Amino acid sequence: MNLISARGVVIPAALVFVTVLWWAGRGSSIAPAVPDTIASTGTASVATLDSLGSTGREHGSVEEMMPAESEAENPSETSFQDYVTGKYRFLFKGSGLSPEAIAALSKTLLERERIAVAINTTRQSSDPSAKEAIPRQEAELESLDRKVGTLLPPGDLAAFDVLKDSDVEQFQLDDFAGGASIVAPVSEADKKAILYTKLVYRQRFRQVLADSRFMRDDLGAAERQLAFADVRRALEASRDGYLQEVRQYLYNDEQFALLRNYERTEFNDELEKLRRMAYGE
Repeated sequence: MNLISARGVVIPAALVFVTVLWWAGRGSSIAPAVPDTIASTGTASVATLDSLGSTGREHGSVEEMMPAESEAENPSETSFQDYVTGKYRFLFKGSGLSPEAIAALSKTLLERERIAVAINTTRQSSDPSAKEAIPRQEAELESLDRKVGTLLPPGDLAAFDVLKDSDVEQFQLDDFAGGASIVAPVSEADKKAILYTKLVYRQRFRQVLADSRFMRDDLGAAERQLAFADVRRALEASRDGYLQEVRQYLYNDEQFALLRNYERTEFNDELEKLRRMAYGE
C-alpha cells in the first residue's frame, strides 16, 4: 500500500519545506522555495518532552487567540496563521497558560515564522544585495526565539527547540497518519509520541551533519565523499534509534509496521539524495 495520501488541502507553508531535504535550509547553500502566498546531547527521548500537554488546565487555545478569518488581512494570511497554529499545536495543548499569555505567545510565534520564511526566501535569492539582509534577519530570529522562551513554562523550552524546525517531520507525520487511517488510525497521543521521538533523533543527526562540513561549498570531492561516510552512518543510526524507541509508544503492531515501512522509504530517499550530492551526480 502506498501510504502517501492524496490530501486535498495542505497549508502552503508545509509544502515549502518538503520540496527539498528537511535539513537543507539550515545554514547551507540550499534553501526551500517560498511561494508568494506565504512570503509576506545526552540520551533524550520523548519522555524528555512529555511535559507538553501534561501540566495544568488548558485555559484557552491558540485558535481562539489567533485573529478570526474576518480579521485576517487576506486568505493567504489566514492560511499562514493556520500553518503556525498547526505547527505548534502540541505546545499549547494543556499548557496551563492564561488567555493573555497564549495571545502573546501566538503573536510572537507568528512573527518568528515570518522571519524564518523571509530568511529562506533571501537565501534562495539571486540578488547579492538581498543576501546582505541575512545577518540582520538571523539576529531578529534569535531575538524572537529568546522572546518565545520567556513566554513559555520552563518545562516546554525543549519542546519548542525541536518543534521550531519540524516542518518536514510534521508534514510526513500527517502524510503517514492519513494513509494509515484506512487500516489503523493514529491517535493524537501516538502522533505526539512519534513526532517528539523523531525530532530528538533528527536533532542529533543535524548536529553530525553540521560537524561533518558536508554541506559546505568549499569541500573538495574527496573530502565530501569522506564526510558522506560519517553522514550516512549518522542517518542510519538516527533511523534505527528512532524506530526502536518509538516502538515502545506504538502498541499496535499494524501501526508500527506501517510506520516502519513509511520511514524506511523516507530515510532511503534522503540517503540517496545525500549520496548524489557526495558524488556530484
